[in-house]
Amino acid sequence: MGEPLTIGILGANSWIANAAVIPAINECPNATLGASGARSGPIGYPDVLSDPDVDAVYIALANGEHLEWVERAAEAGKHVLCEKPLAISSGDARRMFAACDAAGVLLAEAYMTPFHPLSIALAAVIDSGDLGEIRHVASQFTFPLALPEAGTEINYRWLTEQGGGALLDVGIYCLDPVQRILGSDELRIEAQVVSAETGIDLTTSAWLRNSSGITASVLTSFELPENQALQIDGTAGSLRVDRPFTPGTDGSIFGITRPDGSRDEYRIEGANCYALMIGAFVESVRGSKPWTRSSDDVLSTIGLCESIADAGRETK
Repeated sequence: MGEPLTIGILGANSWIANAAVIPAINECPNATLGASGARSGPIGYPDVLSDPDVDAVYIALANGEHLEWVERAAEAGKHVLCEKPLAISSGDARRMFAACDAAGVLLAEAYMTPFHPLSIALAAVIDSGDLGEIRHVASQFTFPLALPEAGTEINYRWLTEQGGGALLDVGIYCLDPVQRILGSDELRIEAQVVSAETGIDLTTSAWLRNSSGITASVLTSFELPENQALQIDGTAGSLRVDRPFTPGTDGSIFGITRPDGSRDEYRIEGANCYALMIGAFVESVRGSKPWTRSSDDVLSTIGLCESIADAGRETK
C-alpha cells in the first residue's frame, strides 16, 4: 500500500473539517493527518503549504477563498481536495484546474455523496432503464440557516462576495442526479429567486427541460424547513428516496412504485462517505484509480448554477 498520504488542512476551525473530514482522514488507513492551519493561531495557511511533510491539502475555506488557496497550493506542489462548490464561477474553476494541471497535481472537489452505497445504487437503477422512459425529476434540499447574532462573525453563506446563497451551497446535490438524466446541453430553464438583504439567494426554485422533453424541478433554500428528497418518475416506475444527499452510516431505504401499484423496496447498507471519499482521493493521487468527478463534470454543474441564477434574475 505504500506510505500513507499526508493531508494538511486549510481551515482547521471549520465545522465540516472537524465534524467530518478530519475524522475521515484519521479513519483512512492510507492517509494521515498533517499540519492544520487556521486564519488565526500558531499554524497559518502558508505554513501548511510550506511543510515538506504535507503531500496534499484539504481546503475547507469560504467559497470565495477557494481560488486563491487552490492556486497557492498548486504553486507549492500540493495535491488539492477542495470543499464544494469548488468555485463561485466557471471562470474561477477553469483557473484552478489550469493551475493544478500546470503544476502536475490533482485537483478534486470534495463532494462526498457519490461515494455512498445509496448513491451508487440509485445511479445503477437510473442507468439500467428499470424506470422505463423517465419523464420528470424532482430534487429538493432545503434547511433554515440561522441569522447571525449581533456582534458575531457572519457566516460566509450570507455573503455574495464569498459565494454565499442556497443554490451554490447545496445546488450540487440537487443538480447531480438531474444532470445524469437530462444532461447539460440545450436546457430550457426558468427560475425564481427570493433574495436576502445581503444579496444572496435565500430560495431558488427552477424548472428545466431538455431537448427530449424530460423535465426537472429543483428547489434549494436557506429559509424553508429541512427537507431532502429525490423523486424520479418513469413510465415503468416512480423512484422516491428521502435524505438522498447526506446518507449516513445507519443504512437507507428507497422504493419504486410500479404502474400496477406494487412497490419494490431496496435496503442499502450505511457507510461513511467522507472516509470513502478520502480513500478515493488517495488512490487518485497515487495513480491507482482516476478521480471519478472530472473537471468537465465540475464545470458543467457550476455553469448550470450560473444559468439558473441568470434565469432567476430575468424573472424579476
